[in-house]
Amino acid sequence: MSDRRPNPPGWVPPKAPYNPYDPTDVRPPGGYPSEFDTPGKERSWSIRPKEPENYRVVKDQLKRLQYTPRPLSDLYPGQYKVLRRVESGAFNTGVKYTSFILGTGIVVFGVFFYRWNDGYENVFSSTYRFQLRMRDALFGNLSESQKDDLKPKQRGMTRKSSGNDEAAFIEPSREDSHSMQRPQRMHYIEAERIKQEREEAILRAVDIAEAELRAQKASGVAVAAGSGSATPSATNSVTGQTRSTWKFW
Repeated sequence: MSDRRPNPPGWVPPKAPYNPYDPTDVRPPGGYPSEFDTPGKERSWSIRPKEPENYRVVKDQLKRLQYTPRPLSDLYPGQYKVLRRVESGAFNTGVKYTSFILGTGIVVFGVFFYRWNDGYENVFSSTYRFQLRMRDALFGNLSESQKDDLKPKQRGMTRKSSGNDEAAFIEPSREDSHSMQRPQRMHYIEAERIKQEREEAILRAVDIAEAELRAQKASGVAVAAGSGSATPSATNSVTGQTRSTWKFW
């Protein structure tokens, strides 16, 4: 015998949470307490709750019920139906076929008909030569360059330029007022020759001046050595004369 109080009159056992897809479940006119809160947001006393959107309400309810709106398959028991895209519009069909034809045409033209790398060996050389052979066998209207493309040819190895190679100087072909005013190669050479002559003249003058200074120093040392045996009065007179030459007053 339990001490639990009896249920009040008119009480019914509670049911599971409200299922919007169950026609027998009648929704209370005031709504369930869970509908008063905004789904996906925590309850806060500082923020007034807003009325949630119908989409968010249904999404939250489906998540709680773990309900999947996929219908069961009629052919395979225990599996769900798979939705397939149905495009019956004439515009979509035309776009699909047009894009397929254009893409295929561009690929075929680039692989078989376009002349890549100026006719030299490349990835599409075999397919391009196959197209040329078929065209020659059927129509026989190949040009001279296309006949040359039937024979495989490689590009020559590039030569690495060295420091001894002279830069190619292209002489101007036209002799108008503008080209005549432009300095030519001969003008640059003549300017370099004049500059070199001036530098050599300056160097020769410097060498001559240094030689004269050395000669003057040598003669001064010889004079001082020769007058070492002279009297002090003569030495003082020479010294006085030498010092007087440096005075500017």
